[in-house]
Amino acid sequence: MRLYLVRHGRTPSNVARLLDTAIPGAELDPTGHEQARTLVERLDGHTVDAVYASDLIRTQQTLAPFAEQRGLEPTILGGLREIQAGEDEMAPRWGRYVGSLKAWGEGDLAASVPGGEDAHAFYERYDEAIAQIAAAGHESALLVSHGAALRMWIAARVQGIDLAEVVGRRLGNTTVVTLEGDPEQGWTFVAWDEIEEPDEWPASPTPEPELVELSRAEASAAAPGWRYLLGRLHLTTEWADFGEAASFVAVVAELAGALDHHPEVDLRGNRVHLAVGTHEVGAVTSRDVTLANRVSVLVHERGGHPVPTALTEVEIAIDTMDATAILPFWKAVLDYAEDGDDALIDPQRIGPPVWFQQLHEPRDVRNRIHLDVTVAHDVAERRIATALASGGRLVSDANAPAFTVLADADGNEACVCTWQGRD
Repeated sequence: MRLYLVRHGRTPSNVARLLDTAIPGAELDPTGHEQARTLVERLDGHTVDAVYASDLIRTQQTLAPFAEQRGLEPTILGGLREIQAGEDEMAPRWGRYVGSLKAWGEGDLAASVPGGEDAHAFYERYDEAIAQIAAAGHESALLVSHGAALRMWIAARVQGIDLAEVVGRRLGNTTVVTLEGDPEQGWTFVAWDEIEEPDEWPASPTPEPELVELSRAEASAAAPGWRYLLGRLHLTTEWADFGEAASFVAVVAELAGALDHHPEVDLRGNRVHLAVGTHEVGAVTSRDVTLANRVSVLVHERGGHPVPTALTEVEIAIDTMDATAILPFWKAVLDYAEDGDDALIDPQRIGPPVWFQQLHEPRDVRNRIHLDVTVAHDVAERRIATALASGGRLVSDANAPAFTVLADADGNEACVCTWQGRD
């Protein structure tokens, strides 16, 4: 039979250089979805009788356009999933992971990342998945899998291409490798459809995490399930009861300590709110993304429920002709700390921050304070609609989705803000 092996499309984890191997894994980013669509044209003229994907969501999303165009129903096989990263899951620590795979090629099949899988476990489940595909009797089939898994299986099980060549070739997102054969007679290499894209194999740029500052869009995409608000990643989760919530916080504290990170945690009843950001640079960095994604795995494993609509951050903005004249008063009355030249922040991070907006000309009004209400980007439209339906009016949406200015019946203003449109 003819077998087409396809690596999944690009994900935020690829961009952030994270070892994303656990279920369900990251979804495709916009580039990844576009790459998935190109498979339809790139495989035009190739007969494919059946299609398969691993149980990680990115392979299924990669397969979807092609399967729909061909009228084929995908089969999900857990054996096709990525080689497990164990303790290094959702971290950019490629040293041990790549080291263990290199050891397999040198004959040490027991090598693995702590908590991960060795070569015996990997080849057993991957061979079983391939055998299941072959036993279905197709003349040709296509499967979507993962970079490390495809490389190691091809190097070990396919004739006509050796380990050095497998490692040396680019295996970018949606690369297609074509084989002929079957499990009994063996598989023979036919073609390697390289695409013009850099690949993260065989090692990440640095063997250990590097403090990389992310843009708002990168931060929003790099931690699926979390939401970016005001320079930090936020996650609110609900649990069965207070005990389960407290137990989760304890595990997060242990994980954060191991990663030398100090997240902000708020535990109230059965609800836990977490916020991560790198204070020394005032932005989200790769270190925050590592912790955020490890926490997401914990939430999934322990049965928590993310509640993205519960997220709200409020800022108080004071319009003024001279911030230096009034900032000291607000600093004193609030007992806040200065945050740059035009803002104040609660050292305890409990009260809302205050910032001073420079007016271009004086306003003859008594009160020049409005509220900036920052929400998750995917709930902003609903929040605005609810406010308008409650007697508010639209002042301006000229800068939406970055911010939309609303006013109440008395003319007091509030800006509903998101991260979008600011990079």
